[in-house]
Amino acid sequence: MFNFMKLEIITMFKKTLIAASVAATASFAAVGSTVSTTPATLGVEYAVGIQQVTAADVTITPERDYDSGDIITLEVTGATVATMTAAATPAPIVPTVTGVGNLLDNIEFLEYSGNKIKLLVTNPVAFGAGTAVTVSGVQLITTAAADEGEVKMSAVGTVATVEGPKTVDSSTAVTAITYAQQLDTSVSTAFDAVIDVNTARKEFVGGGTADTLVISNTEAAVSTGVTTTGATYKVWGDFSFLDADGDGELGGADDGAVTSTAGTATVAEDFMSVSVAQAAAFSTGTVGITVTGPADVVIPDQTFTAETKVSYTDPKGGATDLVATTLSESSAGAWTLNGAKAHIPFLPFGSAYSQSVTVSNTSTQTGGVDLVIYVGDDTVEMEGIATVGAEGVTDISAAIRNAVTSAGLSGPLSFDVIINAPENAIVVEALYYAKTDGDRLRTL
Repeated sequence: MFNFMKLEIITMFKKTLIAASVAATASFAAVGSTVSTTPATLGVEYAVGIQQVTAADVTITPERDYDSGDIITLEVTGATVATMTAAATPAPIVPTVTGVGNLLDNIEFLEYSGNKIKLLVTNPVAFGAGTAVTVSGVQLITTAAADEGEVKMSAVGTVATVEGPKTVDSSTAVTAITYAQQLDTSVSTAFDAVIDVNTARKEFVGGGTADTLVISNTEAAVSTGVTTTGATYKVWGDFSFLDADGDGELGGADDGAVTSTAGTATVAEDFMSVSVAQAAAFSTGTVGITVTGPADVVIPDQTFTAETKVSYTDPKGGATDLVATTLSESSAGAWTLNGAKAHIPFLPFGSAYSQSVTVSNTSTQTGGVDLVIYVGDDTVEMEGIATVGAEGVTDISAAIRNAVTSAGLSGPLSFDVIINAPENAIVVEALYYAKTDGDRLRTL
């Protein structure tokens, strides 16, 4: 009887311990600390330029007891925790750790571990109202700001148990820094003129030879940003047609021009780009770049790209301005034809060859044919060499041979055939026949 009662008591005692253990485990996992800080908004350009910033003070309020040797960890995402100052002679960074309430004089900085700042509890601490720890002087490396978006901070505790270290008291992450693009540029009005083949491609549809690109600038408000000192706008395209007198530079009485509302426009020596240097500070607004072709010169159909670079004072105090690319070789529009163009990459001419070039036109519109022959880096342009009939196939082989002969050219050539008819109604086919071996090859 005695042994049976003893066994029952022991069994009940064990069940009580297990139940208490389960309850303790549930409580152990449920608690969670809180993290608070004063959030800041940094301009991406500032963050990249300054490279390293001091974060606002961070306060961790625990929600459980800690024993001597336990660790409270502050973890950072979105920036790299710096362990050395950015001075000319770097020195170790030791954050200031200030405990209040029951943590007063009972917690200290232990070490950095990657993006974690570990704090050591030096004496047993009971959870209670007003108990918290503030970490000051944390420095963050912000060179990757453009890719991050924001910096977040969170806290977690590590305590010793009979089963080994356990993670406890995890907080929700809070935003410490938001990165915002202070400087931005976009193409608001692209080059979009249509070259009129009815005027031998020397004017745009509607008349005139001018078209304007409009670039929109935006400077957003941020709590900490940069001071701009100027901007450079660059547009890539083929501006060689502006040099009407062929002297290799612009400024002649018959030449075209490029102008801008932001300053003087300078065309590159190879005529493949134009740049505008704006001396005034970058600000919200628009910049116009106008290209005006010369009279009686063929306007090339082409695409354009644009880039904007903004200079700003070095936040670190350096003597040289830093540069932010706010528009990176983006599409800036195109000039197209109100007709069809076919490029024939290879067609040999001379007594050893015969050529066949035909144009199929399914539209009801007849169209004149222009020819652009490529000779090295130069072109020979010939207007009105033939007329393509409506709703049929026209053989323009003889017209092309005559044009090549009149230009004094022979051998293998490449050229464009331009037809004043709807693009989707035109199909050009080209082939040649080698008289010596009977080869017949299609090149388009």
